[in-house]
Amino acid sequence: MFKKLYLLLGYLCVLTPTIWGQGLQSYTFDPPTYEQKCIQYFNDTASGVNNVNAFILAKMTELMYLERLDYQMRYLANGCEPIDTLQSTDWFRSHCAVKDTNFQEVYAERFKHYFNNPLEIEALEESQRLDKRYDRHTRFKFIHKIHTQSARFMGIFKYKSGLDPELMVISTPETIFILFRGTDDVGKNKWAEWFGTDLRINQTPAGGALAGTRIHTGFWLSFDLIRDELIATLAQFNAKDKKIWVAGHSLGGALSVITGTYLKSYGLNVQNVYAYACPRTIGNKAFIKKANELLPNRIQRFEYFKDPITLLWAPGYKYHYVGQRNWYDEEKLGKFKLYKKAKERVVVTGGFKRYPYIDTKDRKNARRIRRNQLSGTICIGMGILHYHNPQWYVKAAYEQLTEEEKAHLPQIDDSYPYLYYGRKDCK
Repeated sequence: MFKKLYLLLGYLCVLTPTIWGQGLQSYTFDPPTYEQKCIQYFNDTASGVNNVNAFILAKMTELMYLERLDYQMRYLANGCEPIDTLQSTDWFRSHCAVKDTNFQEVYAERFKHYFNNPLEIEALEESQRLDKRYDRHTRFKFIHKIHTQSARFMGIFKYKSGLDPELMVISTPETIFILFRGTDDVGKNKWAEWFGTDLRINQTPAGGALAGTRIHTGFWLSFDLIRDELIATLAQFNAKDKKIWVAGHSLGGALSVITGTYLKSYGLNVQNVYAYACPRTIGNKAFIKKANELLPNRIQRFEYFKDPITLLWAPGYKYHYVGQRNWYDEEKLGKFKLYKKAKERVVVTGGFKRYPYIDTKDRKNARRIRRNQLSGTICIGMGILHYHNPQWYVKAAYEQLTEEEKAHLPQIDDSYPYLYYGRKDCK
């Protein structure tokens, strides 16, 4: 019996790489010409909102989600033509070939041609790491930690709660990109990260470089779980000599704000933070003061229309707004117009004199903009859930580009009608 088991295990060890190679082979594609070395147009010294940077980072953070990366790899392998053989979004998610176990390799395959330098596959020795001659490559490092526990609501209903932070660190000779994923499944559990991270809304004292501030408990614990490995990875990538850009979508947006502030306080050169669909409930007044002082005009929050996550607020918990708010109008009536430095949402909006940046020539449209951009009393329902889709942010950022910029930058690569949760006409 043991001999048979030994032979079976040996057979599996031989077969697994073959199956894996076949899986990777299905993802091979010829990089579009307009994508090759497009990172050369990324301005790593920019502050505030840079439209090219905002588009590239929106696109790269969108594909931090497993099913979205999987769909786009299939899309590219299909000659940049939509995949029309999928039964539904739910079916596709349950058959997703990209897992956390192969995410780093597939993500690097998707984006390696964006960069000017060849991909570094093998880890560098200590002596090589200290020699800058060896730091001429693009390196990808996926960091993922999970912590779950069982809990009971009111001592009766048992549920699973968890922390599940995921981020990709990309190092080039001049710049480091830190990209966070938003809320997703923890294994097969769809709600563990919601309960264990997002909904732990009370504040907790932060530690380390952010001591003396208080941060959303779930967000801080999630960041704290990957903090040491992130610091070690940045040291390995010689981060002290490079500019750092941090970005994320949804929960990833909140983690990008915390990470950027922490690393800046730690002494690293954080150039900018771009937080897409970011929750407003991140930290107390002390945290906001520290973040805004350390990164003046360098924390940019991007919100699309009536994205429900950006509407959420927690009265009584003493949260304050961080960074600068930038609001994209919706696709049809608003044509994705970007309102930079938009004011924060309030219960009572008041007259147009408070918002001189809103064009009042068309009073009906002006009222529409004021209501959707500034009202803090919009009802959150199933009908607006799809506005949280990261592809809206990619589309909106793309429309801010000039025709000349669009000619040498990646395209949108829309997954419609799939992966638009909550939209009536999606599958």
